Amino acid sequence: MFMRVPTVPVTSVVVGVDGSAGSAAALRWAADEAWRRQVGLRIVSAWQEAGRGCLTCAGDPARVAAARVRDARAHVLSRPDYSHRIACVTAHGRPGEVLVSEAGQAGLLVLGAAPDNVAQVLGPTGRFCLRRGRGPVVLVPARRAIGTPR
Repeated sequence: MFMRVPTVPVTSVVVGVDGSAGSAAALRWAADEAWRRQVGLRIVSAWQEAGRGCLTCAGDPARVAAARVRDARAHVLSRPDYSHRIACVTAHGRPGEVLVSEAGQAGLLVLGAAPDNVAQVLGPTGRFCLRRGRGPVVLVPARRAIGTPR
């Protein structure tokens, strides 16, 4: 297990959303953790121009990213126990760089992990965040959060 002990208290929980099952699992875990810690939740989606890493974007990548964070926020707000502050962020740039920047040193960064392919559990964005992140990083496997047996 990879663990980095933060040197400053966690002041927010930052979660990356990209429309995958892993990011949906990460969103649920991050929302629960933000509520438990009574800190803000930042839902982040990065976008790039089509052809530069936005392989799943059909149409305008900025609009796709905005729709992802709106849907994620609506999902979190549909639960009655989420009264903590929720911020939605869409940003132009490489996902890893955007997420590391949004989390800063005091943010707990939460990412989804691929559920079944051990070789690809951690994609390029996750590897970047683990190498360059200044605070703690949590990887949430998709199958655990959606109830698939181990």
